[in-house]
Amino acid sequence: KTYTLECTPLRFIYKVSVRGQGRVDGIDYFTGNSADGGHGSDYEFQWGFNPCISWYNQEDYYFKASEKCYRWSVLMVPPMFCYAFRCEGLARQLALGLAAERGEHNFNSFTYNPVGTHNWHSTFFLSTDQDGHTVVDGEWTAPHIVGYGADDEFDAMKKYTDYYFASGIAKVKKKEVVPKFWHGPIACGWIEQFARYYDKNIGPVDLACEEIYEDYIKRMHDAGLYPRCLIIDDKWQTHYAIDIANPDKFPDMRAFVDRRHAEGIHTMLWFKIFDPDGLDYDDACVTTERSGKRIDVSHPYFLKVLDDALYRIFSSDEGCYDCDGIKIDYAFQIPIGREMKTYSGKYGVELLYEFMEHIYTTAKKIKPHAIINCSPCHPYFAHICDHGRLHDYDGTNRFCAEDLEFRGKMFSIAMPGTLLDTDNAGFNTRRDTMRWLLKQPQTGIPDLYCVSPLPSFGFNKEDLAALSQVWKEYTDRIDAMYGEE
Repeated sequence: KTYTLECTPLRFIYKVSVRGQGRVDGIDYFTGNSADGGHGSDYEFQWGFNPCISWYNQEDYYFKASEKCYRWSVLMVPPMFCYAFRCEGLARQLALGLAAERGEHNFNSFTYNPVGTHNWHSTFFLSTDQDGHTVVDGEWTAPHIVGYGADDEFDAMKKYTDYYFASGIAKVKKKEVVPKFWHGPIACGWIEQFARYYDKNIGPVDLACEEIYEDYIKRMHDAGLYPRCLIIDDKWQTHYAIDIANPDKFPDMRAFVDRRHAEGIHTMLWFKIFDPDGLDYDDACVTTERSGKRIDVSHPYFLKVLDDALYRIFSSDEGCYDCDGIKIDYAFQIPIGREMKTYSGKYGVELLYEFMEHIYTTAKKIKPHAIINCSPCHPYFAHICDHGRLHDYDGTNRFCAEDLEFRGKMFSIAMPGTLLDTDNAGFNTRRDTMRWLLKQPQTGIPDLYCVSPLPSFGFNKEDLAALSQVWKEYTDRIDAMYGEE
């Protein structure tokens, strides 16, 4: 092993290189001699911050120094792999980030590990996973640690992002004037499908159909709400892997999209990834460590299926749908496990990046103005994301505005210049729902998921009038940006 520590006035960079042959299962940083009972590094901080949280209330962004911090997010996929550590009584914080060269992000997590007390001495170390997917034959340099001082957790994330761009690892998003409709407002039908499910007593995925979405648009228009993007959600397609419109739900998807264009609405389709539903070639799949079957998104057979789907969705040719965007979901179902092997050899963040870059470049060749809506919160993905989706809110909480505003700040730091899809509002209580819906334009693109009543909540006339006014002022502002009165 060779250890390298590079120190400048801005930061330190800690690198480890190894020479030999074998598979890398994981990397521990700052452990000292792990054979010693008191291995690890000394610390004085009391609190840590990690910019990743799960949907299920099992984690928080903040944790005690005595607690392990392992994150596997369904909301930010991937998150920024960095920590900010705070000492009571000190203004500045210590930030430690994990970075890798292009093509070397073969990991899923960056874990804080407290060692506990040994001989009245407690320590910590950091670690990341490779699960045997990095094969070394010669010399290899592991993903490196970047350390620096920060004013607070937001400054820590900003400097982590700045490092990725300044080092050339991440590509800076080019400044351009995007099509006006990219700014929305957006209407997504996912919770609307649930509202109709309770009314009709059939599964919500059965209600991703033309009848429901035509009526959804009518109800919005009757309320004075005029979306410029419409997202048809789960499950408009016959199978997740091949993305052909279900003829029983959408007898003529192209005709539906054409009618929306005539109304000034651009249609986007919900796009589930990694699910092998409908893929008839097992060699294009892998089995995860929990025996779950997932698509190997690097396999040539699947890539042909994917390219056909993207052409069908975006092209205006006969037999195609002429849609204007896709909403990529379920990235957290990325396959994990030591024994599985992908066709390209990529794993973790790098596999997801390779896949999403393929989607992005292919879609843009077919339709340059197509929207790619997705949920990475990491600078590595900044140039292949048009809408950063803030993702689901757990309706059992009652702080939707605070939760989504916080995420919005993190997404803006990780992917500067990317439009933010403010996503849904829980739809559980009136106060929690309306507080966020009326504030969405302050964070990003307004996004409405439902207008029909749910068992626990329904809009009254005053709610819809207030929301209509917010949308009108927002669209007037967007129109003025584009020189329209």
